[in-house]
Amino acid sequence: MTTDMAPTTDQAAARPAARDAGALLRRADELARAAVAVPALARQKLAPLSQLALREDDLSLTGGFVHAIARQLGEALYPPGLALDPAMIAQDIILTDSAAISVLFARAIEARLCANASLAGLAMPELPPRVEQPVGDAQDELAQAAMALIIAQSRFIGNAQGFTLDLAELPPELVSTLVRRTLGWLQDQLDADPLALRACADALLYSFDERRGRPHRLMRFCHLFEFPRAGDDWSLAENGPSLIFAMLARASGLPTETLIDMVRDADLARLAVVLRGCGLMPDTASQLLAGIALIASLRLEDVAAAPALAIINPDDAARLVASWRNLLPLSAPGLVL
Repeated sequence: MTTDMAPTTDQAAARPAARDAGALLRRADELARAAVAVPALARQKLAPLSQLALREDDLSLTGGFVHAIARQLGEALYPPGLALDPAMIAQDIILTDSAAISVLFARAIEARLCANASLAGLAMPELPPRVEQPVGDAQDELAQAAMALIIAQSRFIGNAQGFTLDLAELPPELVSTLVRRTLGWLQDQLDADPLALRACADALLYSFDERRGRPHRLMRFCHLFEFPRAGDDWSLAENGPSLIFAMLARASGLPTETLIDMVRDADLARLAVVLRGCGLMPDTASQLLAGIALIASLRLEDVAAAPALAIINPDDAARLVASWRNLLPLSAPGLVL
């Protein structure tokens, strides 16, 4: 069985000297506070275009996800027989919603990480060994959760290759908001029968079940497997990127989208603080950071090695992570730290 590609002694020695722990904490906090602007920046890049330091492939995939969600909303909500361009919903409803942009942009980054998972030793991103192993006993609750997760993960990866995304990838509160906004927009634009529109909206919301969505499947598996644990249980090659970020969400209390957004940092400073704040030992955290840097196409020499992580006091890191978590409700809806 393959294992994570841990940095060699020579690689670690070639990195810059271990930075001061306080400097790393300050750097991570600066990145966290600056990240609140990401949804607005992504929206400006998508419509209209502007010059931004965001990956073009992530933005392109986000644009595909925006139109996929708009198409699903349009098909579910507007009465049959009325012409409707989903691009209008994408422009007027989704691209003006910071929460939607936050989630869809994070899903695009996650899809890219899954596509590159083989670099960290994972043969099939939709079938990580940690999830595949319990499937043997079909009567076991964990086995059933694992099978459901494999199916959901496979669907997510396959859809992303076609620049599309299921509505079930969105949090229920976001789905409800988008449905209400789309309903009002359709009433205003089409002057359709309000009772017919309301019936369509009620049917969509009634049929939406977050328990069938992949995010819930990931957290359910974490719960049954009693993640987070320690040591080798954090292996990127054993879990795959999606499950790793679900484990971090469970351990840190931060939203998955917030954690995935941290992959944008060239030095993964915010993520390094989260790992130490969650109690990961320096060697374990270093190997995980190295693996994430690899699949995120970041330079390994820019990422903190075990010696730099060791001088970060876990209590200081946990306190900083708690401050980020506490500030989330004060941010505009959907903006992430």
